[in-house]
Amino acid sequence: MEKNDFMKFARDLYFHKEFTKGEVSGQEAMRNAILDALSGEFTPTSWGKNKYDVFELISEAVDAVVPRLLTDQFANIADVRTVALGEKPIFQVKDPKAIRVGRVAAGDQDIRRQTIKDTHYSIETEDFGASVYTELHQFMTGTVNWSDLIDRVAQAFINHIQATIAEALNDSYSLLDATDKITGKATLDQVVKLAERIQVKSNSNVEVYGTKAALSKLAEMANVNLYSGSMKDELNQKGYLGVVRGLKLNEIPQAFKVNKDEFALDDNKLLILPEGEKIVGVVMEGDAITVEPDYTGRNDLQMGFKTIERIGIMALQMKVYGMADLG
Repeated sequence: MEKNDFMKFARDLYFHKEFTKGEVSGQEAMRNAILDALSGEFTPTSWGKNKYDVFELISEAVDAVVPRLLTDQFANIADVRTVALGEKPIFQVKDPKAIRVGRVAAGDQDIRRQTIKDTHYSIETEDFGASVYTELHQFMTGTVNWSDLIDRVAQAFINHIQATIAEALNDSYSLLDATDKITGKATLDQVVKLAERIQVKSNSNVEVYGTKAALSKLAEMANVNLYSGSMKDELNQKGYLGVVRGLKLNEIPQAFKVNKDEFALDDNKLLILPEGEKIVGVVMEGDAITVEPDYTGRNDLQMGFKTIERIGIMALQMKVYGMADLG
């Protein structure tokens, strides 16, 4: 399979579990692709000779899935850039200052000029890796679920990026001006007033973002007893309302902190963003690299791989936005 065809196949398999290729299941087609890379046999000798061809397939599959997952989950708040190795994309933030209009005396053209300075950011990237392994006898009997292994690696990177985005959002709250955030336990009136402030400041309509738990708290503030039947149905089905007091609400997917059984995003925080604005920059630099882990000093019969991605994430602090603490 050509590289582009294989990457499309990997995407189809990840996002459509019932996907079939020809007359076989997607999982079986992935196994066959790995088997072809191993010259048609699952043996230690074949692995030793051909493992880097397998690693190339794994890297291509991860690269096919991760950017799409990120875009699907964070399209509203994150500017995700996938670039070649060595490229440093520039993130531009427009100067939020409004242009003043001054009185001009008759016959006088003089007026104080105003400089508008946009801000530009580049985001540094670092290497992050995820390792998996399988038992040698599973490999030799051809029972390794290669599709599942690749999916788990891709999901590991998504979990890491989700948690890092959450950390960037949480940290950005403390850096906001006092006028652009609500501390303590916000009321619905305060949230509406803050949204109005951000709307005027950005000269754009605004939307509210938060986890499902945070958005449900906002709905409760509006007094459920006053809702129409259809609004109660919507609240029951989604866990929150799509619109409250004219403000459109959008869910940010919750995530766990890396290697911890606790949520990464604060269920008491709401983010208020101008329509179409992205508050977080994400850079994925270069192709994924898959290598063999260092097994020095180990005597168990295991085989595996480590996939490395070069990733950078940063909150674009000069953006116009607001945050509210629901207490």
